[in-house]
Amino acid sequence: MVAGSRWVSAICAGAALITLYFVISRHEPRGLFLTAFFLLFALVFDLRKTFTFDAMQRVVRWKGRKVFKAESGEIRFDEITDIGTETQRAGNRDIPIYRLTIITSRSTIPMAYTYNGQPDGYATLRRQILAFVKPGSTVPSAEPGQPHSSQSRA
Repeated sequence: MVAGSRWVSAICAGAALITLYFVISRHEPRGLFLTAFFLLFALVFDLRKTFTFDAMQRVVRWKGRKVFKAESGEIRFDEITDIGTETQRAGNRDIPIYRLTIITSRSTIPMAYTYNGQPDGYATLRRQILAFVKPGSTVPSAEPGQPHSSQSRA
């Protein structure tokens, strides 16, 4: 599973190239500020988290990358207690946003850096991951629009 916002980064990098072209072709050095602004956002939005589920070794390996930070880890299937949906509130209207997490007895590992605004957008993926990691287990389903396991408030 791969989660990230590289598409936003690509759009910002493209906008930086276009503005740089106009700066050079029109000899407008003032446009360099806008080019730098787009490049900054291209770096900030270059987020990516990758999870690899290895059935043979029964482990999940994950890697994450932000602007100046890389992280990775490995979780044995036996350590996974649940796959949860983390909730946070965003904006002036306090809109709930969601992301999947791997829950172990020691910690909770978010499966993405970014959140999604669909309440049941992860229900199917959550069930598929649990069926793969813990075959034959029954997964209690939450009521529609409600998070499954963990909630955090920021």
